[in-house]
Amino acid sequence: PTFEMYKLRPPQLPMPVPLTAYPLDFRAPEEISPPWGSDVMAALEKISNDLVIHPNNNDRGNIDQTKQNPLSSFERSEMAISLLVSAFQRQNDVEQGARLGRKNMQVMDRLAKMQAHKRNSIAKIRASYGTNLLATKAADEFHSRRKRSSNVGSLSDVIRADRSEEVPLLTCNVLVGNAAGTCYVTHSHILFNTQLVPILGGSKIHLFSILAVQVTINAPSKSVLSPLPASISLTTAVFGGSGRKTNTREEVYNFIPSIGARRFAKFLEVLRDVALEDPNSLKFSEKGGLIYLPD
Repeated sequence: PTFEMYKLRPPQLPMPVPLTAYPLDFRAPEEISPPWGSDVMAALEKISNDLVIHPNNNDRGNIDQTKQNPLSSFERSEMAISLLVSAFQRQNDVEQGARLGRKNMQVMDRLAKMQAHKRNSIAKIRASYGTNLLATKAADEFHSRRKRSSNVGSLSDVIRADRSEEVPLLTCNVLVGNAAGTCYVTHSHILFNTQLVPILGGSKIHLFSILAVQVTINAPSKSVLSPLPASISLTTAVFGGSGRKTNTREEVYNFIPSIGARRFAKFLEVLRDVALEDPNSLKFSEKGGLIYLPD
């Protein structure tokens, strides 16, 4: 919706890469030690060593038990089959582990590309200041409201960003208590502009840093008279007497977003991850991925 509001073209989603494009670190044991593989050959050798061939008086060969072997022929056959099955299973486990590793590589590569897509989307909107009229106007209006915030310059406003960086990424309606208002979210701030008296006019503005607050989703109200959807609480750490943070947190703001509490919280989580991630954590090739991407 933000790209549509600013009439920008969003970055193209990364194309999925087929599983066969990723390397498989596996060579069939039948190729390494034909015809059955090393584990199966070892099992066959063990089985043959447990049996000794003795010719009888009539020069007819027969298979006898090993020295003082109390097991019957059926029990020895059962043990031999069990050894062979276990050998085949071990070889299959090696192949399965290699294929699971390749699938894990595909999943991690896809997640890394999607994270880069989120980061590029945010960067493109921020970079549109000065080149896109709608985005520039929205950023100027946000900066004007930010100056009128009741807590500007406080601990909730620790990030001193440029006006060019404060392009709203999300705009939605909110309900704060009994007052309606609008919420503006940039890459580093959340700003609430609520009406004091709907008829007489007047508004109150609160500003919070995304990195300074934590988001808690509250369950929907079960009241029959006033059913309300899930709300969001913004909490901050409480500082002790020595100026150190404690494990106690206090609620500084509570609101109900029009887009839904879980969706709003997920969006803030994405912004927080992008803000805290190491820029060098995602290394991409010239083709745009961890491996070569087909055109």
